[in-house]
Amino acid sequence: MSQSTLKILPISPKPSAQRRTLTESKIRSAKARNQRYEINDTDVPGLALRVGTDSKVYILRSRLGTGRTAKRVQIKIGDTRTISLKQARHLARAHVLDLRNGIDPRVPQTGAIHTAQLLALYEQDLIARQIVRTKDMMQSLRKNLHPHCARPIGDLSRLDLTAIIDCIEKSGRPGAAAYFRKNATGFLNYAADKGHLPVSPLAGYRRPRQTRAQRLSGDQWTMTSTDQIMRFLKALSASPDPIFQAYLRFTLLTGQRRNEIAHMRWSELDAQLTVWTITAHRTKTGTEHSVPLGPLSRVLLKDLAKLTGAKPGKTDTLVFPSGRKSDVAMSGWSKRIIPVRKAYEDTRLSIHGLRRTFRTGLTELGIDFDTAERMIAHKRPGLSGIYDKSTILERRIEAQNRWERMLSELEECN
Repeated sequence: MSQSTLKILPISPKPSAQRRTLTESKIRSAKARNQRYEINDTDVPGLALRVGTDSKVYILRSRLGTGRTAKRVQIKIGDTRTISLKQARHLARAHVLDLRNGIDPRVPQTGAIHTAQLLALYEQDLIARQIVRTKDMMQSLRKNLHPHCARPIGDLSRLDLTAIIDCIEKSGRPGAAAYFRKNATGFLNYAADKGHLPVSPLAGYRRPRQTRAQRLSGDQWTMTSTDQIMRFLKALSASPDPIFQAYLRFTLLTGQRRNEIAHMRWSELDAQLTVWTITAHRTKTGTEHSVPLGPLSRVLLKDLAKLTGAKPGKTDTLVFPSGRKSDVAMSGWSKRIIPVRKAYEDTRLSIHGLRRTFRTGLTELGIDFDTAERMIAHKRPGLSGIYDKSTILERRIEAQNRWERMLSELEECN
């Protein structure tokens, strides 16, 4: 039997790895081949450029931990189209340090994300959920958390947060402090729900119960007599801003929420100025709300339209703009209201107190509970809110006219 000839077949080579110092010019000139190949960087051990048929990416090979038993890992640093060589080396060195300490950069670390980054993610979540007060909420959070924005969210402690709240309260802005506390609670609950924190630093936080003396001295400001309302109407002239004067007066006339009035637009009014329709995406309850307007409200709006040159029902600009820009919503309530508080001689005077005054006044006029609650767009409880979709607009128009007639008589007395 003849001896067969032994044929040696060629073995396909593995992707080659060249070792030379990477430069930006060498990265740009690296061409694709039939097989993927790598160019190792001599500047950062373990860093390499992987050249494929349609991409060039930086990769890092190292060990998770120390010693011979440490597991080998490979981490993708990034594509050359989105990251520079300098950035790739910086990230690779940082990853090597983490790996030596047993931290795998591929696994998200609880509390590692910076506060500013998480605030941006939270804002996107609020926008996606169509939260009406997203802009105001984020302004409160970013302004008060600014000293901590560059810190990892995991470093933000309850002590830091309570110090912020105490500082706002001591500056004479208890409402702003309460608003920040509410927004911070929501933000930190979001962080915990998404796994960025094991638990919110404000979990279980409660303000100390007020003493009897504090309750007696700190009652919520509400005007309950005609004398108080007359004093307030006189005090309005102390404000140097005529638009803010009109804003406060309109709040007393209609009893609507502060921000809903601040973002009110002429396009939301009918041509006769008899009804103001607040769209669902702007209301706190997420449902459309129609506000009937009486004679005093209509005169006030007509005067504003002449002042600003707006056309009700057509112009899509703010009814009560900030004094600085015509289409920027009013803000800075604490400073704006100071002259009126001084003239009224009561530091408790507040915008929300005007809403409480409106609701109290409706009861004093004998308006039934259901109509009065509908006037201020309170969410109806239980099954009645689910099944009863009536608007009782005629009853609300009558109630509004009665309230404005009473205010008109007080103004005549002034």
